[in-house]
Amino acid sequence: MIGLFVSCKRNEIEEVLSLSDLDNPPIRTTTHVTYTYTDSGRVSNILNAGKVLRFETPDSTYSLIEDGFELLFFDNVGDFDGRLTAMNGYIRGDNALMIARDSVVFVNRVDEELLTEELVWQQDSGKVFTDKFVTIKREDMILYGKGLESDENFTNYIIKKPTGEFFPEDE
Repeated sequence: MIGLFVSCKRNEIEEVLSLSDLDNPPIRTTTHVTYTYTDSGRVSNILNAGKVLRFETPDSTYSLIEDGFELLFFDNVGDFDGRLTAMNGYIRGDNALMIARDSVVFVNRVDEELLTEELVWQQDSGKVFTDKFVTIKREDMILYGKGLESDENFTNYIIKKPTGEFFPEDE
């Protein structure tokens, strides 16, 4: 460790220290996990993750997801409603907020596909949003934009600053 500090410039040392929080290691680390979330006895979400690190601080509790994850959404009768995948994520301790990061893909029940680098899901309001660049692939068109707001099953969405190309059907 000392050799690392001696060989680093001042700003590199600060960067190395910012990447490791030795004062707050995870209280639990789990790998290859599946969490099933229910609401009134019905399955609402299933999270499959490569690695989940749980942290507690005096101010908050949160989890970091690493090594990829898949979050499945189900509607009120238990039917598939959407799938969110990403390489990394953050979940607030009360599970009311999730941030998916890095290679985010969200597919809804009609096979529309959203691609972005970061997506925030607020479970309590049932909303997802991002201010990052988005691509939406539909059967008949590809849409682009910067920013998006949607319901949690990605069926009613608004693209901020949209652009795109679509192919109308011949009549």
